[in-house]
Amino acid sequence: MADFVDHFGFSMATSQPKAAKAYDSGARSFVAWRADAMRHLDAAMEADSDFRLPRILKAWILHAGRTAKYNPVIDGLIADIGALDDLSPRERALLDGLMVAHAGNLQAGAASLEAHLATHPLDLVAHRLLQFELFWCGESQWMRDVAERAALAWNDDSPDYPHFLAVRAFSNEEAGDYDTAERAGRGAVERAPDSAWGAHAIAHVLFMQGRMNEGRAWMERLSGNWDEANQIGHHNWWHLCLFLLEAGEHDQILELLISRVRNPESPLVQAVPDATIDLQNVASLLMRLELRGVNVGDHWQDIANISVGRTSDHANPFSSAHDAMALAAVGEFAAIDTLVASMYATGAEHGTVGHATTALGIPLVKAMAAHRKHKYDKVIELLWPVRRDLYQVGGSHAQRDVFYQVLVDAAMRAEKAALLSVLMDDISSIGFTRIPERSLYREATAQAA
Repeated sequence: MADFVDHFGFSMATSQPKAAKAYDSGARSFVAWRADAMRHLDAAMEADSDFRLPRILKAWILHAGRTAKYNPVIDGLIADIGALDDLSPRERALLDGLMVAHAGNLQAGAASLEAHLATHPLDLVAHRLLQFELFWCGESQWMRDVAERAALAWNDDSPDYPHFLAVRAFSNEEAGDYDTAERAGRGAVERAPDSAWGAHAIAHVLFMQGRMNEGRAWMERLSGNWDEANQIGHHNWWHLCLFLLEAGEHDQILELLISRVRNPESPLVQAVPDATIDLQNVASLLMRLELRGVNVGDHWQDIANISVGRTSDHANPFSSAHDAMALAAVGEFAAIDTLVASMYATGAEHGTVGHATTALGIPLVKAMAAHRKHKYDKVIELLWPVRRDLYQVGGSHAQRDVFYQVLVDAAMRAEKAALLSVLMDDISSIGFTRIPERSLYREATAQAA
């Protein structure tokens, strides 16, 4: 079998030039967060049914969707790989990581990829896969350490260097090194203006540092560059909405919710109407608006209609909490009870994800229901003991901040000034700055004082 070499310098075990070209295009699309990666990978498998790499990468991408509905497809792709004794070391590392991560042990999956990257630091596909696994179990320092060890091997002559800079930027931002993150993120966008992940990393830096006007201008200037992006484009519009929220631009956020964040008529939403990141984006924005006294009308209903069918899908506790927000908003408390029962029943079967589901996801889901029922003491009872461990459910600091906002709102309404003082310290220790200037937290800071 002839070996072709991909864009990143790694061999591809296929004898079919068409398959090699399609896989290479799919891998490059994946690292650039473009929407056509799956089309290329499917074409590679069609051109060579024995080609393992496109199967492995497609399974990884579906795993990264954080939804149980893809499990049968992932299982089928793994089964189709067949005998494992003739895999290349790279194929074996990618497959080993996939299999343990798919079983619910995200850290073990990341560790397999990390061992591979220790000797192949230019494997951008592995970097992207590893970053997402560590992101979804809250391992920000580990994420940064891997990127920084590899950074010494990278330069402008390295293939797709801007996309590595974007990976490096986000890892450093979540780990709290905002200076390195900003240099790397701006470097990514300067070299590749359509780097949606680079733009995203800088949005995080500016939000964490309270540079709201800069953040708004940054995202508005770059927003025309994301037309080829996958759902990360929607998420970048979500980030713009966070800056607009601090400016009090509530009507514009409600308009962007249905035109950019999750437009039901857009090709991406039409293709995957229940994409978890889209549901998270919408639920989070609606909750943040309501916490600030904004009437969001019937905006909850569309995503609640989807969430009601996800009560047995808790592949990701962060997503389950957002499903609970939507279900509670439309009064579907029985569905939340079903979700909680399912989380209890199956959590122990899914490794470290299962632990986070039972220890943290269930209190979060229950707290979303309690808050909607105005049971503010119950919200505090549920979230106060676990608040410092919530990073383990995954997501970014900016995304998880909605859980702190729910807890802060409950403490304000329950008139718990002493607790509010502690919570303001918590939020600062996470890495947020200019807290007394932020909407919602302004009132909380005053009440704490």
